[in-house]
Amino acid sequence: MKNVIVNGVNLFYDKFGSGEPLVLIHGIGEHKEGWRCQYDLADQYDLIIPDLRGFGKTELGDDKNPSIEIYARDILALLDHLNIQKAHICGLSMGGIIAQELYRINRDKVQSLVLANSLSYVPKWLGNWILKQRKKDMENLSYQEYKLRATKACLYSKDEAIINETMQIWSNSHEGLLPAWQACANIDYRKLLPEIDTPTLIIANQKDKICRVFNQKQMYKKIPNSNYVLIKKAGHVGKIEKREAFNQAILSFLQKHPIQVDSIKTVGS
Repeated sequence: MKNVIVNGVNLFYDKFGSGEPLVLIHGIGEHKEGWRCQYDLADQYDLIIPDLRGFGKTELGDDKNPSIEIYARDILALLDHLNIQKAHICGLSMGGIIAQELYRINRDKVQSLVLANSLSYVPKWLGNWILKQRKKDMENLSYQEYKLRATKACLYSKDEAIINETMQIWSNSHEGLLPAWQACANIDYRKLLPEIDTPTLIIANQKDKICRVFNQKQMYKKIPNSNYVLIKKAGHVGKIEKREAFNQAILSFLQKHPIQVDSIKTVGS
């Protein structure tokens, strides 16, 4: 595990593997170890996996209500620190929202986008309702109870081993939860999507109850020349339930869109 000061926050991250840089951005409530089932991708890619503000080892910092833009600028600052000019960007759920914002800010940094179980638009009324429910949950549940409820909501599988494994993806710190929900509550990238000219893969999970499939289908229709993969019998965290299919979808896509050699510059930070 490594760390670097970016935008006034001590950002913790993992960096391992070899090949082209691939950034993995976790979802709400997770920490970087939530990508454990994707570690095999390090056989072909240089994985860069940060703990977002308020999650894992990275503290929330002075700004108690970071925006999606702030999360994205933290990752861009990390890439600058690592002297990476261009990278593949993969985000799940909130991570996919951050990936869209990262592209909006600096599309030259993005070789390709993988938007998994994510969405591009939340109506204001829905965002306010979700935020109200999350506040209620945090008031009435212990954090352990909250994590168990989140785990079951994110899974299609009822297998106890899968449930126990998924429980491990959640951050031990919950200070970033409500600020992250607030940041996601009223996003709107509908105008951005038709402008995306970077190779893009949309991953949907058939039984996702958090970001339902119609959200990914809308993104697929709006992003020119994008690719779409539906993983069957998987909930919101198909990266765990159907890890082989999830990882293969990413590998097959990335291998078709390599970075030009002169665009890859990294240091051993």
